[in-house]
Amino acid sequence: MRRASELEREQLNRLFAELCAIPSPFGAERECAERVRTELGGVGIDVAEDDAAAATGAGAGNLLARIPGTGPRWVFLCAHLDTVPVTGPIEPVLVDDGWENAAEAILGADNKAAVAVLLQAARRWSAEAPPAGVELLFTVSEENALAGAKAFDASVLRSGYGFVFDHASPIGEVVIASPTYYRLEADFRGAAAHAGIRPEEGRSAIAAAARAVGAMRLGRLDEETTANVGTLCGGDGSTNVVPERCRLLAEARSLDRAKVEATVAEMVDRLYDAAN
Repeated sequence: MRRASELEREQLNRLFAELCAIPSPFGAERECAERVRTELGGVGIDVAEDDAAAATGAGAGNLLARIPGTGPRWVFLCAHLDTVPVTGPIEPVLVDDGWENAAEAILGADNKAAVAVLLQAARRWSAEAPPAGVELLFTVSEENALAGAKAFDASVLRSGYGFVFDHASPIGEVVIASPTYYRLEADFRGAAAHAGIRPEEGRSAIAAAARAVGAMRLGRLDEETTANVGTLCGGDGSTNVVPERCRLLAEARSLDRAKVEATVAEMVDRLYDAAN
């Protein structure tokens, strides 16, 4: 297989920046999905969309495209269309041969870098058939506990195996195992009161959530297990009200199912202890 030409490199960079500029947090993937469909349709590749949107609350379904090869075998290549929540404008700029967001928000390289590469590869394969048939799978709602991939009907694939492009490891490294993952959502409910007049009548939901976080074991717990609290939000934007509500989002992962289940149970215990 020949190396990418200078034109292909330019096309890839331009496509990557254009994809990044399309906000596609999980639940709002439609515009990005349509761009992928347009790119593939432009080189004569048909795209099928499943009904994962209805099952997951995503903005679109999973997309599947097939490119016949010169041989009888098939392999699937997968990337996801969604990103984590977008908190500001996305303005891709090239800085020292690398792409960044000029604004204070995510760039979206996870996973637009992989999406762009697969689309550019499809452009070549549409003109030069690959040695094996290629199935391109673009999933939705990956950042929401892999909801799109879980909703995909894998029985429609012709491939016996495939590769998922979604890991921040050096090029050439292959991940052959994935952790068991749990996502925790906890809503603390306290009692509102004026913080400067009758604070003793209030019960701070934020303080309770903070106690829970402070009591949790977080970070890398061992070689196989991690735990994290990623979001803590509450109050009404003022400083003179004891906050009545607070929401906490956390996760735990481990290559050992028993370890992650024990970790989650411990985190839940800390949540209840702090709330009572």
